[in-house]
Amino acid sequence: MKNILLFGLLLALFTTTYGQKTERDGNYHFKSENYSVALDIYQSLYKADTANININYRLGVCYLNCNSNPKAALTHLEFISASKESDPIYYFELGKAYLYNYKFANATESFTKSKNLSAKNPEFSHLSTLWLSMTENAKKLTREPLDVSFINLGKYINSKMDELTPVISADGENLFYTSNRKFDRSYNLYTYDIFYSEISYNAFKKGKAFTAANTMDDELIAGISATGDRVFVQLQGYDAFEDIAECTRRGKGFDKKNLLLGQVNSKSAESGAALSLTGDTLFFSSNREGGKGGFDIYYSKRLPTGEWGIPINLSDKINTAYDEDFPHMSVDGRTLYFCSNGPNSMGGFDVFKTILQANGEFSEPINLGFPLNDVFDNKTVAFSANQRYAYVSAIRSDGFGYSDVYRVIFNQQDPSVKLFIVKMKTGTKENNAEFAATDTTLAVTAFKKGKIVFGKYAYDANSSQSTIALPPGNYILEISGKTTETKSMKITVEDVPGKDKIIKETVFLEPKK
Repeated sequence: MKNILLFGLLLALFTTTYGQKTERDGNYHFKSENYSVALDIYQSLYKADTANININYRLGVCYLNCNSNPKAALTHLEFISASKESDPIYYFELGKAYLYNYKFANATESFTKSKNLSAKNPEFSHLSTLWLSMTENAKKLTREPLDVSFINLGKYINSKMDELTPVISADGENLFYTSNRKFDRSYNLYTYDIFYSEISYNAFKKGKAFTAANTMDDELIAGISATGDRVFVQLQGYDAFEDIAECTRRGKGFDKKNLLLGQVNSKSAESGAALSLTGDTLFFSSNREGGKGGFDIYYSKRLPTGEWGIPINLSDKINTAYDEDFPHMSVDGRTLYFCSNGPNSMGGFDVFKTILQANGEFSEPINLGFPLNDVFDNKTVAFSANQRYAYVSAIRSDGFGYSDVYRVIFNQQDPSVKLFIVKMKTGTKENNAEFAATDTTLAVTAFKKGKIVFGKYAYDANSSQSTIALPPGNYILEISGKTTETKSMKITVEDVPGKDKIIKETVFLEPKK
């Protein structure tokens, strides 16, 4: 987005309108790295000229560099192979296209060709070597997948464009994420804003623009405090470019964003940010001078003045010559999650975890594994307190467009048990009365796949109800007794975290004649 912002005024002055979709327009957006807009133009041009080598090549590169459908790059890049036999950059891009389609042998072959052809291009020789390592990691990690399930958060959160880097408060009730769903026709750009949602019983409410931070420029979510009272924002405007600001909660809303005071922000770029549970330490990423290379993770202590002190490079075990970004400290105060695009990844950025030891040192980082990480960029993971659930941005076949936000369920972790309270009345919904009969035989039985779950649940005559503790699943409840006709009802207990631990239902029983 940096190049896009710098050339935004030129785009407005010198490009033709987006609706014309000429190859010249496509080339301009392509060179400006405005790949999402260039992709739309090249897709239209491709329909009229499927054999055009230049359009096929640039269409493939656009697919590689935006999240619309990265796997589709392979068809276009394979088509032009005869014209690119001595081009190391082409074979590097072809290798990524094979990797994105989980064709590991082909990816290895293409990255090796890129490396061998790169005698005059050390940059691509190094990149090809790096991605060869990533391909080997992908082969290994995909053989031992995690036991997880992905649940798309739905159209109230996701759109046809990107939903990225979700973060969530420790109580699991406030979700923040970045999306570029808004198209600015003045500049022919998709702009990034921050959105938020609160959880209800079975889903998140419709995402709303986070107006405390959003402007006409790009704003990206950088992190959130465990208590949810501070939201960190990366600014990409003209007054503050790639700096971190914070929005502080006031009652039900948030104050407008303010740049962090002290020495966190610099002339270089700052990105992800996370606050310790005690609130006195800020972890953040920066590509400032003096680091190990690329983006590194730093920490800064809060001074008595409220400002942030001199940043300290976190650890040689974590920071490398590559990019480390988006630090997030778990609610246990010891487990630090972050992303890296180094040789231990399985494609671009992967999420890793490291644990703070008793001696004050961090452990060797561990890749979180497949499919939590995949061959695409994976930059954040936001866990619930009980580690049963996590939230990620992913490119999957059931998505609404580009990257979507998903809830990941770790199936081996104990699910959240819900209390299901069945209130008894007689009659119908329109004409009913309190269930006053004393029937010691009245009981509620839960069936799952035709089998009784946990036996029968007694009826409490004082409250005219039964209370049932059920893990997630689909059940049939059967209510029976000597004084009433047997009643059956279907219920679903969603596998979802949140504050609604109690589900209440009123049933109407028909007295026996």
